[in-house]
Amino acid sequence: MRRLKNTVLLTMLFSAMAFSTVSAQDFTDQEVKDYAIILMAQKSITEKISPLVNGYIAQQEGIDGKRYDALNKAAKGDVSKLPADATDLEKGFYGQMQKLVKARTKAAGTVVSNLAKYSLGAKQYNAIKKAYKSDSALKAKVDGIMAAM
Repeated sequence: MRRLKNTVLLTMLFSAMAFSTVSAQDFTDQEVKDYAIILMAQKSITEKISPLVNGYIAQQEGIDGKRYDALNKAAKGDVSKLPADATDLEKGFYGQMQKLVKARTKAAGTVVSNLAKYSLGAKQYNAIKKAYKSDSALKAKVDGIMAAM
């Protein structure tokens, strides 16, 4: 009796796992394409952040890329965590750059959220996002669409 009970439990467990596993075949081509478009929109915004910050660094007297990187490594985006040796100029500049980075990052998040909500729906977007991380076939399909764009 105990063996039968364990067999039934294992069968139920494997059945549940089979239904919870999502693969590339579980999404339509249009859904996969919509997900790729969302990733491209996000990438379009976030890829421009570093070049923009680097451009401002190049124009700012009294701070260079090496110093900014050192400040950023110490503060990790939080102006209050800048090292004690940071000058007022560096604190002000770093603070302005963090505002810029946060605004762009927030904009990217808003774009993703709106596109996900109105093109795929939040539930389907999250399902594809989860599958994209674990399903190499789906990842390859999405990446291929993005490369073609």
